[in-house]
Amino acid sequence: MTQSKPGWVTVATYGATFEAELAAGRLESVGIPSRIDQRGAVGLFGPGHQGRTVRGVALLVPADRLDDAMAALDLA
Repeated sequence: MTQSKPGWVTVATYGATFEAELAAGRLESVGIPSRIDQRGAVGLFGPGHQGRTVRGVALLVPADRLDDAMAALDLA
């Protein structure tokens, strides 16, 4: 996993903003804070857009909650 800011790490990268938001909601429901990082994401526009990006949308969590977040998102 990559580190974006001190103390925060990327738990997953999604192809669309709404996917990252759904995952962030799941983490919030189990008490794990998260942030969505869209910097550098290039959006695709047109019919059926739905927030898709070329580079992806990173979901970040505190480094000390990474294992819990991975389990909550069924990534472990």
